Amino acid sequence: MFRRVFLPIIALSLSLAALGQTKTAVTSKEAKIVDEINLSEQDIELFKEQTKQKVDEFQQYIVTLGSKDEPAEKRNMAEKEALKLFYKGAEMEISIILPDGTLQKINRSMEKYLTRLKSLPYTRVVIKFYDIAYIRDFTKGPDGKYYSTATIIQEFTGFNGDNIIYTDVTKKDIEIIIDIVEDAFFKEKRWKIFLGDIKATETKTTNT
Repeated sequence: MFRRVFLPIIALSLSLAALGQTKTAVTSKEAKIVDEINLSEQDIELFKEQTKQKVDEFQQYIVTLGSKDEPAEKRNMAEKEALKLFYKGAEMEISIILPDGTLQKINRSMEKYLTRLKSLPYTRVVIKFYDIAYIRDFTKGPDGKYYSTATIIQEFTGFNGDNIIYTDVTKKDIEIIIDIVEDAFFKEKRWKIFLGDIKATETKTTNT
């Protein structure tokens, strides 16, 4: 799904002294390429913090999109901003417990998933998230990108009036990707973190 990136061997440095920049909070730092395309342990820890931020942002956008109490303008903005978090071509795996108890899984592009989320056939939708359960260590892939996985727990409830029509709790694995991108403003290449495919690894009803 992703293209192989070929770049000259250049070294990565986050030394603020070398860059002559004022020290900023860890959550706002960006890994900058200087000489080579490898991330240091310090860089990896930085991206772990950014992973938590990205996932939290995504969860907030999902809650907004699902809520029919929010104004349309706010929901449309949440959809637009959520897509910016993802690597191009990312997909969402949806799991649904059918009336007979069997589990059905469907894959949709992230664009279609977010659009459908806004128009679910319920009078009210409540989506809750638990804390990130686990973030795996980043490993470098053969394509030069770095990969990890963040695991989250989502509780979904759809209402018709005061009656619960559908509810489940799903464990989801979010692919995390660190890739080199061109900074259009500074005209230089930087490491940037993206969310990738999301897989539903376990789904159950809330009363089990």
